[in-house]
Amino acid sequence: MRNKQEDIFIKHEADAFYERNFSRLSVPVPQSHNVIKSIKNIKLPKSASFIDLGGGSGAVTAGIKKSQPSWKGTVLEPSKKATKLGSKIFPWINFVNGSLTQKKDMPKKTYDLAIISMVFSWIDRSLLSQAIANVDNLVKPRGYILIHDFYTPFPHANSYHHKEGLFTYKQDYALPFLSLNTYTEVCRNLGKDANSSFDKDDQYDATTMVAVLQKDLSNRYLRNCKK
Repeated sequence: MRNKQEDIFIKHEADAFYERNFSRLSVPVPQSHNVIKSIKNIKLPKSASFIDLGGGSGAVTAGIKKSQPSWKGTVLEPSKKATKLGSKIFPWINFVNGSLTQKKDMPKKTYDLAIISMVFSWIDRSLLSQAIANVDNLVKPRGYILIHDFYTPFPHANSYHHKEGLFTYKQDYALPFLSLNTYTEVCRNLGKDANSSFDKDDQYDATTMVAVLQKDLSNRYLRNCKK
């Protein structure tokens, strides 16, 4: 099921966002990038696999590969223009065209690490729970989720200034996963997005969060061992 906001992003805005940000999305992010720095808190095998959901043309994935060349990276991205270029400039990355909100678009495998960077905030609220379930299903037991997105201690919606009728939804996107009691928060860092200046009177307007969560399907539960 798709709705207005989803349809606009799939059909138009995903490509438009890529075109507006082409110069910074077509080169690997620096090692000072918040996602790259946060990955240092994750202990994965040398042959680890990871997926960047909504990863554009692979800028973040290419940055990760610079520091972890043996890791196998996959990018899931709705923009066909982004995946087409990414396949050319980063041929060592596997690109899949699809939307995080659509179960049918999900790869039929699990990963040691799933990265969701600045994606949840664009998803329509009617599809958010499906997107969360899709992410959860992609992560191996004892694997990790890295969430990078806008943060507010209370839900907040800003009008999307590039397209009338759309919204940017800001909240703590680690909470839905933590509420499952199958994830442990490993680390959390708050920062600022220099490109966001919607409401200067809102102290959280440009605040971003990077949270690393580890999946644990059994050890978080106190077990009754009485016979």
